[in-house]
Amino acid sequence: MTQNRPDSFEPKILGFLCNWCCYAAADSAGVGRLQYPPNIRVIRVMCSGRIDPAFIFEAFCHRADGVFIGGCQLGDCHYQFGNFEAMATMGLAWKVMEQCGVDSQRLALEWASAAEAPLFAQLVARFTERIKELGPLGSSEGKDWEELRFKLEAARQVTRGTKLRMAFGKLAKEIRKGGAYRSELIEEGIEKNLGGIIRTEINRSEIVFYIREKGPLSSQELSVKMGIPHTQIEDELAGLSKKGLVERKDGIWAMCEVAPVHRNKP
Repeated sequence: MTQNRPDSFEPKILGFLCNWCCYAAADSAGVGRLQYPPNIRVIRVMCSGRIDPAFIFEAFCHRADGVFIGGCQLGDCHYQFGNFEAMATMGLAWKVMEQCGVDSQRLALEWASAAEAPLFAQLVARFTERIKELGPLGSSEGKDWEELRFKLEAARQVTRGTKLRMAFGKLAKEIRKGGAYRSELIEEGIEKNLGGIIRTEINRSEIVFYIREKGPLSSQELSVKMGIPHTQIEDELAGLSKKGLVERKDGIWAMCEVAPVHRNKP
């Protein structure tokens, strides 16, 4: 859906580059005066394996149109397996993006060694052109920013949350132990072990954001706003109610009132 793209659109791209290889390649590209689009703003990290999924959704919440992750060539990681672990992290991020309805092409994971400045320039140019074709964040997804914002805020909160992080940590450990770093196996493992958690936690988090910002809502109104079947919304609300986060009054769902804290006087 590129018809919504403004003719003058220049994408905002955030890049996370490995200090030892991809960042060094970017540095060499600058010294060598290699030309590539200036749309990318770079954050240097010690290893692509240290990228946290929450960083990616933080960028999207601040309306980055694309996120570019650059690491060492596979097998050449300064920390041995960091770039392989980055593959698992990206698998998780792409799964969360799928649940949010964000085009997976807006997140790229690429490799370039310190000696491959021309390759780095090509990768950035290719990714920038891809994002230009997709248009501003929300354009290719067919969503306006207000609709997409709640989903991205939910994703940011869930990727920061203990439940998903602990489950992913366990899965990542199993992947590392088995050495199964093939993309299809990572995707299969994430869907099998984390798919249900991702869907439930993001839906519940999004419900809470809607009620907090829009005020009390019926389950039918939430179903329409979120594009989720009414029966599923009811199930998620029941789960939130058990946790003491929301309550129903006269058929309308609202945030639970927090009882005041009484402190003993000295």
